[in-house]
Amino acid sequence: MTKRVSDFLPSRRDALRLGGYGVLGAFADQAGLIPQVRAAGKANPRGGARFAVLIELAGAISHLDTFDFKESKGTPKDLDVRPVRNDLYLSHRLFPELSKEMDRVAIVRSMKSHEVVHFRGQYYTQAGRPLNPAQANEIPSVGSVIALELESQRRQTDTVPTYIGCNLDTAGCGALSTGFLNPRHSVVDINFKNGGGAASVEGEAAKLLEERYRLLSELDKAARSSRDGRDRSLAAFRDFQSSAYRILGDARWPTAFRMSKEDREKYGDNEVGLGCLLARNMIQADAGARYFHITHPGWDHHTNIFTHKAKSNHYRLSNEFDLGMASLMRDLAATPSPREPGKTLLDETIVVMATEFGRTPGALNQNAGRHHYNPCYLSLFAGAGVKGGRILGKTDADGAKVVENGWRHKIQPKTENIYATIYSVLGIDWKKEITNTPSKRTYRYIDPLGATEFAMDDEIVELFT
Repeated sequence: MTKRVSDFLPSRRDALRLGGYGVLGAFADQAGLIPQVRAAGKANPRGGARFAVLIELAGAISHLDTFDFKESKGTPKDLDVRPVRNDLYLSHRLFPELSKEMDRVAIVRSMKSHEVVHFRGQYYTQAGRPLNPAQANEIPSVGSVIALELESQRRQTDTVPTYIGCNLDTAGCGALSTGFLNPRHSVVDINFKNGGGAASVEGEAAKLLEERYRLLSELDKAARSSRDGRDRSLAAFRDFQSSAYRILGDARWPTAFRMSKEDREKYGDNEVGLGCLLARNMIQADAGARYFHITHPGWDHHTNIFTHKAKSNHYRLSNEFDLGMASLMRDLAATPSPREPGKTLLDETIVVMATEFGRTPGALNQNAGRHHYNPCYLSLFAGAGVKGGRILGKTDADGAKVVENGWRHKIQPKTENIYATIYSVLGIDWKKEITNTPSKRTYRYIDPLGATEFAMDDEIVELFT
């Protein structure tokens, strides 16, 4: 009986989704577009980081019950809020581990969102700009832009794609495509809830795979002359085949998925914990992955935000996030950099917590929850030169209004500024723009023309000074 390569691979490998919705971009007309990129302003990227990890709390964490604590009639009695330092009071019940690590973390309390509904807010968090239906099909995710920019730095030994997602398909908008960028810049989105896993190919399976890939390459070579310039979608699909072939032959890929019982307990056996654990493993493996977008779903608590018997509440999700982010920072800080003596992997990695918007201030609503609120919310930053133990921005006594922006501009920082900061530490000029898009509308890495008001096309420099 003829054997297939799949006979040697675990069936659960299909839980690893190559590209999520991004794989659909492989068949788009723009697959062959070569971006015309130009600098459009004076930026001075700081560089110094090789990796970025963004943890998205999808559904929106309550800022005033967590990292901008404001006591109200809705405050549970068992939060065990303790002073950490300066103007930081933190619930030990929600964040027992991060409470010990806040000297590594800077908080921005003055964020403002263009959006106030989930689909648009989660799109905004991936794309780095508000949703514009007229351009949506050509807009790439920020991760794909980073993959484009860092492509020239990829080494012959880099087999893992630059952009790795975890649980992006759990967000309302799913995993965004590469838009007008080449599909090779797509995300590999891994869904841990469905039992993500990976395998390399060895022995007889490796020989079968090698021979069949050789035959496929020969057939492709023979047909290339009749196809040149006419079938860009097939060329893009061949890029995916090549990438998959290289991954299957690299033992570092399955090694990154080997998660011991001890590590699962350390990070938490849930979406955000396993996402942070995978990011740690891949950063340590240094096999080509540079940007990680981890989605932690379920934070939309219009009801029972602090009801213990509820299936989902801020107690459970805060504890999951707390353990995942704290463990990631600790392990990266304890791992020496293989490139720079005296530095650690945390020095080479920026870790960011982002969310869509805040939650309504004051007492809990009639359903013991909090609704959406976009005038102010917060984000967290650590690593890559961020000066921890600091708070940028200030809200009023109710957490309803920003009274100090905390940076050099007169308007509040937004998601655009989170990504300008990530671009900057990765050495990417965030003021670049691409001019030859399919719609002929210029794509700016950081677009100042927001959906509701102007956004500054600037990094949050105060995180580092």
